[in-house]
Amino acid sequence: MTPFSPEQLNFFKLSTVVLDEFPVALRLVFVFMWDSLVAPRPGFQKWDDSQRVRKIFIKIEGKTKYVKPNKSYMQWDCTALFEATLFAQSFAVPDGKGGFGTLHDVYVKPRHLLSGTFHLFVTSPSGNQVETFALALDQLRLLRNTLCHQISTQKIVKTTFDHCIQFAKDAFIALGQSIAKIDDIGKLGEKDFPTDRLQKLEEELRREKFKQIEDN
Repeated sequence: MTPFSPEQLNFFKLSTVVLDEFPVALRLVFVFMWDSLVAPRPGFQKWDDSQRVRKIFIKIEGKTKYVKPNKSYMQWDCTALFEATLFAQSFAVPDGKGGFGTLHDVYVKPRHLLSGTFHLFVTSPSGNQVETFALALDQLRLLRNTLCHQISTQKIVKTTFDHCIQFAKDAFIALGQSIAKIDDIGKLGEKDFPTDRLQKLEEELRREKFKQIEDN
């Protein structure tokens, strides 16, 4: 196998963070949000991944594009998990106009981020935990989309890589998730990416690229 350049190794390390660690964190956040924001309502229940609770979720959401209610949430990928949290009606909040909006509509859209940029801070200025979750979730979405945009080159320069890793760690901390595995992945070397692992990463990235949720 041809030796990697440092930029290629950065790409594969960030791919591992996004594809292996983001879904784990997003599932934990989804369950936390469901159990704390939805389950206490009359007639609802905590998330146990049963068919019954998934049907309750879909009843609130209506038709979903990426979430498959017949599948365990453990099988939902990043795109489905963003749809189930950041863009979900289940976690809608007052929009200040007499109605309700998704976390993305209420907390992300008003920031008018330029394409290709990230949130400089993912904690709510007012200490609002729901807003913090919205910003941190969106930061992970932006990082995932940025990675997908690099598939053609499979290279990420060190400065960009360092910023992406720090943004990911900041978002994980804001979401109450451990950053230990992100740190471990940052220490991986070329020998940790044999051909079969690279092929799996590339296949997963191609699938993710065609299912990105972009800002409307």
